[in-house]
Amino acid sequence: MPVQPESLERETVYSLLANRVREYLLCHLSAVDRTTVPDTAERLAVWSRETSELCVRERDGIALQLVHNHLPRLAEHDVVVYDRSSDAVATGPNFADLEPYVDPLEPPRV
Repeated sequence: MPVQPESLERETVYSLLANRVREYLLCHLSAVDRTTVPDTAERLAVWSRETSELCVRERDGIALQLVHNHLPRLAEHDVVVYDRSSDAVATGPNFADLEPYVDPLEPPRV
């Protein structure tokens, strides 16, 4: 029988929301439920610059941060489910614990 994930403690919620990239990722997931690393990196790079002009280096840097830092950290707490082989990202069982603190992001107006 699978173990049901426990809800997140307040300190964990604050810690996971304390980083702007993770916060944007969670906001994006609250709007779409499923995404991929490349799509998310591109959207986060655009939102962080608040313009549609995107530098490939910025997008690639965000993708590296997602893959090596933010997604594993969120997956460790069952906030997201990350499939490294397909770069797929989806909301996890504990996403609901963070959802009240994030708003869906809309693309910036150009």
